[in-house]
Amino acid sequence: MNRKLNRYILLLLLAVHLPAMAAYDYVMKINRAALAVVDSNVVASLHITAIQDVPAMQSVVLVPVLEDTVTLRNVELPMIFINSRNQQIYFERSLKNEYPEALAFRKKKGKNLDIDYIRTVKYESWMDNAVLKLRKQSCACNDLTDRGEQTVASFARKSPLVIELFPVLLLPPADHSVKVREESGSAFLCFEVNKWDIKPDYMTNPAELQKIHNSVNLVKNDSDVTIRKMTIEGFASPEGPYDRNVMLSEKRTEALKNYLLATQIAKGIHIEASGKGENWDGFLKYLNSHSDIPQYSQLLNIAKSNLSADEKERKMRKEASEGFMYVLRNVFPSLRNTNYTVVYTVRPFTLEESERVFETRPVNLNLNEIYRLADKYANDREKYYSIIRKAYMLYPNDSYINLTMACLAIKKGDADEAAGYLSKVNDCPEKTMDQGLVAYMKGDLTTAIRLVEQAEKRGVKQAGRQLQEFAKLKPEK
Repeated sequence: MNRKLNRYILLLLLAVHLPAMAAYDYVMKINRAALAVVDSNVVASLHITAIQDVPAMQSVVLVPVLEDTVTLRNVELPMIFINSRNQQIYFERSLKNEYPEALAFRKKKGKNLDIDYIRTVKYESWMDNAVLKLRKQSCACNDLTDRGEQTVASFARKSPLVIELFPVLLLPPADHSVKVREESGSAFLCFEVNKWDIKPDYMTNPAELQKIHNSVNLVKNDSDVTIRKMTIEGFASPEGPYDRNVMLSEKRTEALKNYLLATQIAKGIHIEASGKGENWDGFLKYLNSHSDIPQYSQLLNIAKSNLSADEKERKMRKEASEGFMYVLRNVFPSLRNTNYTVVYTVRPFTLEESERVFETRPVNLNLNEIYRLADKYANDREKYYSIIRKAYMLYPNDSYINLTMACLAIKKGDADEAAGYLSKVNDCPEKTMDQGLVAYMKGDLTTAIRLVEQAEKRGVKQAGRQLQEFAKLKPEK
């Protein structure tokens, strides 16, 4: 019995002031007890009938234990509480959160209580010699009694009960829309004070202009795409008069546009240039992720206020001078940036072309093209997974790819990973089906059956076969 439960029972004994009762042997019948290997899990299944009544203010606690008969290494499974009426109320109010995986039942006077119990644990090699034991303790007033333990099942190594899981996925619908893509970046150009002409050799400008050149060339040199336009957005840092900064951002952005056209970097490309004024959004983003700077709270409150830009600057200089001088030197220079984006369209690809593009520019493929390529390697598990995994990296929030990733996670036995993917999947019968399998993998057969039955009603063909597999695990009445 674990220490936390012992502490609870001892506290309960101190709280109860009833006449002492004689120790008793709790009468119950174990109708079925089984251990089975299912995928990468060990499943413990019990069907118990509690016969003897539980006196008021008392509980019987059963702890199923998977134990290695050679090394005595063991793992305790979630407990079973058989409670009197008062103890059941106490469990619901005070112990449910402490033992969230435990089962708790009220034993009604004069009536048998049937308990179905099924839980899973991740298989480990030491479990090869495991048996299932049932440890028993009873708690009566002033009497905490260890009722011993009994071995109720052996690990079925010779003829294991193995069920099959049928996770499902959903292919994305045909997509004939135009594939629009973007190549984006940010440059930090240097200008002389109060000037806006581009000096390509000034300070760090050679490297920053080369960044823009490289991004444009990456798209221009791709024969599979057509450039639609290029956008440039220039920002000034939040110091100095606001109107002057707006003017500087507009003129400097326009100057960059003219430079790109004049130097042939963006020859033939339509460029849309706009000055965005002071970069307060960038400043707030920086503050929200750097709470260690001097006078952080004051700076943040002022930056978030409804004051005008010039009033914010004056207030920061006056009320948070140390912090303002810090950001003036260390933060504001990074806010004088130019964001640029090359917008382009991509032509459709055949299966053979998709394989080439997948290795060079996978972003140019849509999900249909990627799934079609993955299907080519349906019998090559490693190759198939690598394609789908890269698709997930390209489209991490797409419902279809997350459902596929959940399906693969279930197949490899990772319930938590599968649940994470399913949280980003839109409602559909296939999601319900896979949620049922995750519930089963986590040991909740009741929920698993309920969800798979829902999926069956919603038209998932594999659900019927899955329910037949689950039926193998249901205790016999």
